[in-house]
Amino acid sequence: MSVSSELLVAGFNDAVHDGQQVFRALLTAMSEPGKLQQPNLIAEGPGALNAISWQVALALLDADTPVWLSERLAADAAIASNLRFHCQSPQVDSPQSAAFALCDASDVPDITLLNMGSAEQPDRSTTLIVQVPAISSEPHWTLTGPGIETERQLRIGGLSSTCVEQLIASRQRFPMGIDCIFCSTDTLVAVPRSTQIDINMGGR
Repeated sequence: MSVSSELLVAGFNDAVHDGQQVFRALLTAMSEPGKLQQPNLIAEGPGALNAISWQVALALLDADTPVWLSERLAADAAIASNLRFHCQSPQVDSPQSAAFALCDASDVPDITLLNMGSAEQPDRSTTLIVQVPAISSEPHWTLTGPGIETERQLRIGGLSSTCVEQLIASRQRFPMGIDCIFCSTDTLVAVPRSTQIDINMGGR
């Protein structure tokens, strides 16, 4: 796919320094599941991609990381052009073949179709990056597991009940499973495969 120069937006002002800053925020998010992070180095992303999702893509994607885009995002020429220009990531047709799967809350793929890794190489699993309308520490999900002293509360907006059920079920396959990064307009949070998710009474 060719790059449409008129659709290109800016990346990081300082590719090395800013990329490292966002990567450190992601490392913190993965090591402390459910803890909100707010990197604010870019004002807007390309097309339908918000600024946080764009910063995550710039920090994680490169020529050695095949990426799968959901139907909605793949149809956005601005997203495709900017990922190709800034990240050089090869785009694959199957989420199972992807190192990263990038999607919107409205079109999260069937999680059972993602690469869960193997017992010998669980780190080869797909990392799911989901753009969502809202993230907060309000009680909805109760998270427990490594990196959480007792428990942590998290609310992720926009996910379907099927998506949440599949996400919870995938935890039973640890050390295999799916690491998730959720991105709202100003916040990111990670829920790695080692984190257990319980739905609080009355919430879905």
